[in-house]
Amino acid sequence: MKDRTKNIVVTILFPLLLIGFLAAFLCKPAAEISVSERRKLDQAPKLTLDAVLNGQFFSDFEDYTLDQFPLREEFRTLSALYRFRLMQQKDNNKIYLADGSIFKLEYPMNEKYVVGAADKLNSLYDKYLSGMNVYFSIIPDKNYFAAESNGYPSLDYEQLEALMLDNVKNMTYIDLFSALSLSDYYKTDTHWRQEALTPVLEALGAGMGFDAPPLSGAVPNSFSPFYGVYYGQSALPVGHDTLTYLTTEATEAATVYNYETNRTESVYTLEKLDGLDPYDVFLGGAAPLLKIESPHGKPGRELILFRDSFGSSLTPLLLEEYSEIWLVDIRYMHSDLLEQYIEFDDQDVLFLYSTLVINNSPMLK
Repeated sequence: MKDRTKNIVVTILFPLLLIGFLAAFLCKPAAEISVSERRKLDQAPKLTLDAVLNGQFFSDFEDYTLDQFPLREEFRTLSALYRFRLMQQKDNNKIYLADGSIFKLEYPMNEKYVVGAADKLNSLYDKYLSGMNVYFSIIPDKNYFAAESNGYPSLDYEQLEALMLDNVKNMTYIDLFSALSLSDYYKTDTHWRQEALTPVLEALGAGMGFDAPPLSGAVPNSFSPFYGVYYGQSALPVGHDTLTYLTTEATEAATVYNYETNRTESVYTLEKLDGLDPYDVFLGGAAPLLKIESPHGKPGRELILFRDSFGSSLTPLLLEEYSEIWLVDIRYMHSDLLEQYIEFDDQDVLFLYSTLVINNSPMLK
């Protein structure tokens, strides 16, 4: 009798549950973006005869339902908890937790791409920078501090560094591996924390001939909660970060010209704090070419910084040293175009790239 009652209850509840989810799906407005995943969500496809006949409609509709079903974020979290806690998986889609932080595996090392990064630097030197003061540094990604010690595969960072040293010519290397620790990075994001960069500034200053500006005189401005890129990818209920950006008289007085938008902007783009990626508060986020003029910098001292996104939060700390800074991101513009904008003369030049870029150097144009 008990089994019969149980079967009746299950028989009734299951279709009710399906009907409930269907009703919720039909009534719920379609979300345009996933804040946690930092991407646009698929919308309802247009129903046309051609789309039905060639099967595209059904493929698009499946993607739409997967992106828009009710309680999607909650189910993502349950799935991640199931994989990590019950199945005891060490990672979920290359995301793993260790030492209180979220990481994404970067493995294996691609020797061809590392040498390709060195070749790219050499080609830029030969084309534009011959005879100038040119430096290069490597920013270790977070895995450097945790992957191997926690049993995860990782890049051979010593070999990566050695390959760059062996292949990059005519440039002075400035070591940043010894200037950083895991605590200098956000727990939920890939980037370093601006307020923790004093050792980095000291290393660069020692190599490039300037005194690192003390950060103690800067005003810390905090934004919380900050959920980095790995937070959404992990789908786990972990803690948030606090994003801090430092303001000084130099950052307040400097102007940033964006050659992509043809607009003059501020060093910190505060409206980005309410966007998909609050880290874009630093210099407005990704941009092919920026020119910063700093009235508080030393007259006549100029810098050309070839960089990735890590350079966005470092650059504001250099505005008391350099009166003009060019920021070049050749992931988004072809390097052959640079001579149309920059007059290469006697500037300091710094190539500053993370291991994530060096190990994937075909993105450098």
